[in-house]
Amino acid sequence: MNAVMTGGTGFVGRALVEQWVEESQNGWLRLVSRHPPSRPLPARVAWFPGDVSRPESLGQAFEGADTVFHLAGILSETRVQTYEKIHVEGTVNILQAARTADVSRILYLSAIGASPEASSRYHRTKFMAEELLRASGLDCTIFRPSVVFGPGDRFLSLFSAMGRNLHVLPLIGDGMARVHPVFVRDLVHAVLRSVEDPGTVGRTFRIGGGRIYRYRELMSVIADSLCLRALVVSQPAGFLNVVARFQERLLASPFLTREMIGMALEDNVASPNELVTFFGVSPFPLEAYLEEETVKGGSRK
Repeated sequence: MNAVMTGGTGFVGRALVEQWVEESQNGWLRLVSRHPPSRPLPARVAWFPGDVSRPESLGQAFEGADTVFHLAGILSETRVQTYEKIHVEGTVNILQAARTADVSRILYLSAIGASPEASSRYHRTKFMAEELLRASGLDCTIFRPSVVFGPGDRFLSLFSAMGRNLHVLPLIGDGMARVHPVFVRDLVHAVLRSVEDPGTVGRTFRIGGGRIYRYRELMSVIADSLCLRALVVSQPAGFLNVVARFQERLLASPFLTREMIGMALEDNVASPNELVTFFGVSPFPLEAYLEEETVKGGSRK
């Protein structure tokens, strides 16, 4: 397999690179991103500077490829990157580069909640990207994962750090929305299995983990599994929206946005969970991952 990956230097991309190197016996993999990788790349993997919002930067990386892993996306907007620019225009540009290079196989990382009626622009633009892929005539497979966790994530690591350093685990609203966290290696396993499986072409797969949690319950699991002395504290969504509005106006890259708050108040569940029903994967438990992290942390002391 000769493949191109957008978003390859991100959290899911790094895990997919590692798994690809383990499973692939030949071929090459090119990572297209604006910034170079933060660590040395393994053999047969190379970085190509490129930006999905700049079509002229993509052509060289696509030459000779037979597969595209399209992982590029943003959870929060900045002053230079918007959902429309990255998710929608970026997908238009990826499709054009694929057609020019005669690449027909594309695997796309979307999100649970992607819908034309979604309350968040994040999910609406993810759905728009899906529609572009479905209408492209190429051999596309779409993955809609719930929240993804694993080494280097921006989910469990954030809450773990807050619990350790601030002794607080915050909730947005009442914490009763449901979430279905999936281990990153389980997700990338499904993606790589799909590459050569014609039965996955034209399919959209909902991917979740082994257990569905209320956010309030999840915070307690984090505290218990990591042995944290941390208080679970609810924050009214109205107050947080005011904080987020100021961040959006004042910070080039806000760490809390109104879009994030809205998404945290909605269920994020894979139903059915096709990681299990289609791919036959037994999901790696979140509790086991957290307990492993506790052991690793203790060994570093």
